[in-house]
Amino acid sequence: MFYLSLIEHKLRLPPHLLSLALEEAIKKELENIFLDKVITKLGLCVSIYDIRKIDGGFISSGDGASTYTVRFESIFAHSFFLFLFLFLSLSVLCRFFFFYPF
Repeated sequence: MFYLSLIEHKLRLPPHLLSLALEEAIKKELENIFLDKVITKLGLCVSIYDIRKIDGGFISSGDGASTYTVRFESIFAHSFFLFLFLFLSLSVLCRFFFFYPF
């Protein structure tokens, strides 16, 4: 099952991405952080769908990277029912082979 989730994240944008347009650079960095990662209680991040709000742009002393607070929508795949089905199938197979060895 796929669903859309709204996330707010404090993002550090490296200096080498500052030559790109701001939204493109932030989307690229968000994809590096979230894409193809499993996030607890959300599932597997499949895509960054939309960037809603960008705040900040602060540069801390001694660091060339700027810091932004970003609100964005992301598509997640959450297959709880698939995992439940596989777990139950494995438990039934284990019981079958345990009680009826060949």
